[in-house]
Amino acid sequence: MHDKQIYLLRHGDTGLKQQYVGSSDVSLSPQGVDDIIKSCSYLSTIDFDAVLCSPMKRCVQTVAQLSCSCPVQFLDFLREIDFGRWEKKKFVDIVQTDKTAVDLWVNNPDTFTFPEGESLENFQQRITTAAQYLHRSKAKTILVVCHGGVIRHLLCNLLKIPKEQYLLFEIQSGSFSIIRLHEEGGVLTGLNHRG
Repeated sequence: MHDKQIYLLRHGDTGLKQQYVGSSDVSLSPQGVDDIIKSCSYLSTIDFDAVLCSPMKRCVQTVAQLSCSCPVQFLDFLREIDFGRWEKKKFVDIVQTDKTAVDLWVNNPDTFTFPEGESLENFQQRITTAAQYLHRSKAKTILVVCHGGVIRHLLCNLLKIPKEQYLLFEIQSGSFSIIRLHEEGGVLTGLNHRG
């Protein structure tokens, strides 16, 4: 079986700096549109066999900047995690208003559920589904347009790094990372490229 090239493109900036934005269906900011022009221009020169995209507005707007003959598949398992009542809030404010929940998150991340949001266990199951989808796909060159948290966790899964290490990767808005994927796992060949 031949290696696959997986390109992981994070949507452009939303203007909501340092805020938890997961299930909130926000648009790209003007800066965010500028963010993705260079990456999308470069990625438009690649002949992708498959383009997979989160159905959230900021990703749909990002993939729309691509010139691509390949049809786009919108897949729910590529959505960002749902932060529940922490959506659009900054961590410094959450610590003041929801300290008990923050402590639970720090001490028991595997069993934590964001207040009124998604459990980390459910999110990890979605990441596993996404990774399995990539492994099983017959496509050889695949573009995935999604979110920072999804990309971080996908990198851990595909590179066989413990999921707790996801913060080792800083994923910049509007940039893409590249993995060469083979049956045994993946090799990171590029991080935060813009073309």
